[in-house]
Amino acid sequence: MKKRIVVGSLRQETNSFSQVKTTAEDFTVYKGEEMLNYIASAQVFHEADVEIIPTLCAYATPSGKVDQEAYLLFKDYILKQIPQNEKIDGVCLYLHGAMNVENMGSGEGPLVSEIRNKVGPKIPIAVTLDFHANNTDLLMQSANIIYGYRTVPHEDAREAQIRAAQLLLKCIEGNIVVESVMIRVPILLPGEMVTTGVEPAKSLIKELDAAENEEGVLCASIFSGMPWTDAPNAGASIVVSGQKGTRGAYKQAKRLAKLFWDARGEFKFEEEAAEPEDAIERAVNAGENLVFLSDSGDNVTAGAAGDNTWLLDLILEKNVKNSLVAGITDSQAVKLYDNSGIGDILSFQLGAELDNTSKAIKVDAALKGKGIINQIGSKRRAQFILINIKGVDVIVTDIRYSFTSPEIIEAAGVKISDYKIIVVKLGYIFPDLRKVSKRSIMALTPGSSCLAIDKFNFQNIVRPMFPVDKEFDWDK
Repeated sequence: MKKRIVVGSLRQETNSFSQVKTTAEDFTVYKGEEMLNYIASAQVFHEADVEIIPTLCAYATPSGKVDQEAYLLFKDYILKQIPQNEKIDGVCLYLHGAMNVENMGSGEGPLVSEIRNKVGPKIPIAVTLDFHANNTDLLMQSANIIYGYRTVPHEDAREAQIRAAQLLLKCIEGNIVVESVMIRVPILLPGEMVTTGVEPAKSLIKELDAAENEEGVLCASIFSGMPWTDAPNAGASIVVSGQKGTRGAYKQAKRLAKLFWDARGEFKFEEEAAEPEDAIERAVNAGENLVFLSDSGDNVTAGAAGDNTWLLDLILEKNVKNSLVAGITDSQAVKLYDNSGIGDILSFQLGAELDNTSKAIKVDAALKGKGIINQIGSKRRAQFILINIKGVDVIVTDIRYSFTSPEIIEAAGVKISDYKIIVVKLGYIFPDLRKVSKRSIMALTPGSSCLAIDKFNFQNIVRPMFPVDKEFDWDK
């Protein structure tokens, strides 16, 4: 008789300092057999001739807290798809780990806990998580196998899902009972400081392989956490999944936690970083013919609104030419040009549509283009306008949109090669942009994804926490 495995995915990364609430409409949702096209573990199970029980695959762009009603809607749907009185051999979930729900807190723990209650204590549950997961004790108690990404910027999401699925099959076929051990490390750093291509994170990732050589250990993961989630579970953690009854998992978790803590002062920005005025000056005077400038405080991929014109205003003030800003979120500005033709100049206020702490500026802008941008692999589509303000080209979208690849930028009717400077609402530059970038600079701008973590007014994190708190000892 074929093995039967339930698969599901519910992913969103929460920035609790963002004013943009995440609603059901913000999720791209696939159900039933269609969802299997968006879950890498399905490939593993098909090859193993396993019967897959599909539930839901729902994903939203990083943003503010998730609407409670929306979360419950998705959670309940997943639970209803799991057969009540039929044979099930395992559960494989692809989650984020830093979802925070209004009035509830962490979204992953309750979801997996209720799945555990439904399938019973003996069915193995494997969970794939983002490197920036803020893990909870409830999640650890509910899942058997926890496997995290090992790259920042993320390039191994697919591989991580496949690995978790393979481990789940190994446990089912070998009747191996697994539990996960978590040790929290009181470190809260932005992902831009914990990138795995450079030290010390590079060596820490290598230590995971060494941990997995320990007898009884199945897998080990490092999570740096999502720093803009003001919650008790925010922060770094080490999670090691091992055979129940052995001490190897705890031994390795403790070893890795100490290595992480001891390296806390060594984490630096991989990207070149500078205060905004200095960053602009460096970009203008750069010998390279293409410079990406990150507006890091309004980073859409870190949950910020993407509607802050603070850096754009500085660029206009400094009269920076041959530049493109990709992009600004402002649905009203896009709508203004519905009946306009190329070359038409309109006067309006740009920015601060979603977040009232963002800066808005009055502009006179000439229309250069408009249309629709479709995001590959997603149902999300943005209506955009391409405008010129005092010689600076600006892409404005009606929804929050992350310009993470050359293809997405050029979908707005521009050519990257036409510009010396391209401003993006990101922190670190994503892999596809790195391939074409001659130089990248992070402007340390203000906003809900500001990289100076110690400037935020945290109310709910566990203290002490580095670098919010500077001088304290920790020994797990």
